[in-house]
Amino acid sequence: MYRELHDLLTDPSHDRGTRLLRLQGWRGDQLCRATDAGLVARLAPAFCALGGLAVALVGSSALAAAVAVTAAVGVVAANHPVEWVANALAARGGRVPLPRNRAAKRLGCAIGTVLLVVAAVAFASGHAVAGAASAGVLAAVAGFVAVTNLCVPSAIFTVLWGAGRAQAPSLAVLLPGGRRR
Repeated sequence: MYRELHDLLTDPSHDRGTRLLRLQGWRGDQLCRATDAGLVARLAPAFCALGGLAVALVGSSALAAAVAVTAAVGVVAANHPVEWVANALAARGGRVPLPRNRAAKRLGCAIGTVLLVVAAVAFASGHAVAGAASAGVLAAVAGFVAVTNLCVPSAIFTVLWGAGRAQAPSLAVLLPGGRRR
């Protein structure tokens, strides 16, 4: 599976930006829409980075839980809530909306949800350092994704489950008997 990741990231027939969007599972028309969206595709990771940083600095279990809810919505809905807003603004402005997130990108929301729930529980139980560390990991990784557009969770997904499954519309593809739906 590492070979698939290597091939996606070094394919000479695509520019760097396209290779990174393909890593997130987008192909065909969806890839074109994601390309046209440009920096808007980085808003959700930027929101999570800022949310993780705020949680780490404030040390609030309630704030961690609130940001975790937005990440959890990103796992099960077509897009992250921040992308809903971006798509609504795109529709009003006559611009191309972001496509639905694929399984590879949804893994990032799932990991973010877990890190934020761990932070919330840690802060609530008096383990401030563990809570700040968990939220800090989210802030660092999501910040990296927002700045570089190299989606680390998508790379992990591709290595573990392959580029074909990365294109699935949900994480259900990972369930026993799960198929590309």
